[in-house]
Amino acid sequence: MGAIAQDLLVALIVAGCAIFSAWRLMSPRLRLRTLELLAPVAGKIGAGAILARLRTQTIGQLAAGCGACSHNKTAVHHPGGRRG
Repeated sequence: MGAIAQDLLVALIVAGCAIFSAWRLMSPRLRLRTLELLAPVAGKIGAGAILARLRTQTIGQLAAGCGACSHNKTAVHHPGGRRG
């Protein structure tokens, strides 16, 4: 019985890691589409608040852009180091 419980626990951990990794690698637009598809099911099982929070965070990521730009608009970026 202990081996079955251990195998089940390992399977749950691996599945959770795979879902987390897939979520992090998805683009924000694909994340929103996924959340839209999961919304009816999540509402039925009582996870609507979690999906709403994830949706808000994802929309924030879409609004923020890629994040490659500096927030300091006066800073000058020199890719090869400081020139002078």
